[in-house]
Amino acid sequence: MSSISLAERNLKNRQNFIQMLYTCALLLLAYKNITDSSVIMKKPDIVDNLIIMLFTGIIGVKLITQRYTYAKLIFSVCLFCLCVYTCIKCYYFYLYFTALLFIGIQDVDLEKVLNIVWKFKAFLISIHVIVYMINFLSNPYSVPYSYRNGVQRMTFYQGHANTFSMYICWISMEFLYSNFKKLTPLKLGVLWLINYVFYIFCDSNTALTIITFACFLIALTMLKNGLVKYYEFLLKIFSKYLYAFLSIFFVTIIIGFVNGYFLSIFETLNELFTGRLLYGAVAYDMKGLSIFGKVVEFDSKVYWKGYWIDGMIFDNCYIWMMVCYGIVYLVLISLAAIVFNSRMDVRDRIFIILYTLYTIMEAYVMNAAICFPLLIFGMYFTGRREPKLSAGINRLWKKGHVIDEN
Repeated sequence: MSSISLAERNLKNRQNFIQMLYTCALLLLAYKNITDSSVIMKKPDIVDNLIIMLFTGIIGVKLITQRYTYAKLIFSVCLFCLCVYTCIKCYYFYLYFTALLFIGIQDVDLEKVLNIVWKFKAFLISIHVIVYMINFLSNPYSVPYSYRNGVQRMTFYQGHANTFSMYICWISMEFLYSNFKKLTPLKLGVLWLINYVFYIFCDSNTALTIITFACFLIALTMLKNGLVKYYEFLLKIFSKYLYAFLSIFFVTIIIGFVNGYFLSIFETLNELFTGRLLYGAVAYDMKGLSIFGKVVEFDSKVYWKGYWIDGMIFDNCYIWMMVCYGIVYLVLISLAAIVFNSRMDVRDRIFIILYTLYTIMEAYVMNAAICFPLLIFGMYFTGRREPKLSAGINRLWKKGHVIDEN
């Protein structure tokens, strides 16, 4: 066994400590999120409050271990205050968790963290699947379903079929990210098949579409020919500018339609995005724009310019941020994708693209404990390779020392 200096030993112990802190914080949120929507794992409010306090305390300790430039310290404080303000205004408090996870990821190996987190989430979800299938086989009418256009969809005790599919999708994404270098065509095929089986039960197009696209993009990286460099160039361009482009596109199309423009193409686009644009147009016309966040509520049935809408649904986060969370988040994420892109590798760029596309179809992507690509931006913002401490930790990762306890 190779020896290691006392300084490096202490540095390694410190790295293990902060890695453990961040992992515990994400595990707490994983448990909270899954049980929040669970029918069979309900928890009392006191337990939920305890989880929030534990998470805050753990991340607080983690933040104390970090090194900041003045600029990054000021930005971190401002970002946290902004997210808390939006939480208070909108009553959607997961931005609080996202902000702390984002600014607290310095010196954390995200790959190792996600490799633990996805297994824990898979364990919790597996319990739901097993219990649901046992009850379904013994008495099909005893289990809850959700419905869409008359189609019966299994919920697997997660409240809604889309909620369950969301967890399957992002557990799969965490597996892909944390095992990126070990992936093979066979593993990609098996993962896609698992998602397809759940798609049959849940009929969630979003989850299967994103996983299919993820497997396709990753499979292309396995090719060994001259086209790879052109593919990687396209990844760089799309990961850098796609989020900003889609932000401008959706804001423009909604505002334009409400003001009498794009009438000829709006209906076609609305069908393509399964009604999401119409909901956005109604919300914008009735509630206006939001800069930093505001409460947006609607009656159960809304009449708007000849349309009757039974329940407003927001499954496009570009539009939801435009109306509710605040356009400031569209700007911040767009800038992050542009500024940090040059430092990203192929893996990070692929998952930023997948996150960007997923944002078209779902509104909860601002919860970084579920949709982890926001943490990729945090990793580059906190600059794990910039401070001397971080540089030392990075050297340890590369050297792969084994500490001789003797």
